[in-house]
Amino acid sequence: MSEVQKLVDQADQCADEGDFEAALDLFEQALELVPEPWGAHEQALGLLLSIADMQFLLDDYESARASFLAAVNSFEEARDELLVQLRLGQALLELGDEAGAAPWLQAAYKAGGAKAFECEDSKYLAFVKALPGG
Repeated sequence: MSEVQKLVDQADQCADEGDFEAALDLFEQALELVPEPWGAHEQALGLLLSIADMQFLLDDYESARASFLAAVNSFEEARDELLVQLRLGQALLELGDEAGAAPWLQAAYKAGGAKAFECEDSKYLAFVKALPGG
């Protein structure tokens, strides 16, 4: 098992236990082992998304926004990931950028419907439904 996979397994366990700070640290350590450019390494996408998700769960919306955008900028397919659409939209909304949040949250709603929002704060689904065409 690679060192990256060992760190990911440990991080996943920490996240499952609700220790998002420890998980974030381990995901970041794993990403440091992946050579740049990240776009050349598929494993980097999963790490970036895991890092961004932990940042979001820790209410570090600015860092989550930056990490999700790094994923989107490095991997074309990241734009179509429901997690990216949902969390990037949520982070932008938390940062007060409603215009930036709208297309991401609308894409998440289009991809996953209300089910994509069922474990999230109800304000996100209410925001999408209040948009034109929502």
